[in-house]
Amino acid sequence: MIGFCDILPSHKTLHDRLTAKGYISGGLSTLSSSERKKLISLYMAEQILPLNLKAKEQQLYVNKKTRQALTNTNKNLRTQIDELESQLHQNTETLIDIIEEVKLRTNLKVDHLLAPHLLKKYLSFK
Repeated sequence: MIGFCDILPSHKTLHDRLTAKGYISGGLSTLSSSERKKLISLYMAEQILPLNLKAKEQQLYVNKKTRQALTNTNKNLRTQIDELESQLHQNTETLIDIIEEVKLRTNLKVDHLLAPHLLKKYLSFK
């Protein structure tokens, strides 16, 4: 993204960047018109969009509490990972039970049809 910067643009940082580049020469109030405030807010929203934050976390991020927002997001993602790993474990156990039933009731060789990670789990359960 052109002009993407690691920090969110506050009025002050944006003013400093624009005066350093020679685009404006006025004071900080140069950026305080309602149209310019909307433009800065729009740019902030565009800049944090790829982070996929919830509304509350976005507000924390915009209010300069980025560490807390990212920590909360990280905590939520870890919780999701734990839940999904638990679900995967349950599904794998169920699938292994199904394989055992198929082997008991038929003479099909199901082992060589399994994906490598399932075969590994299946053999470790035996």
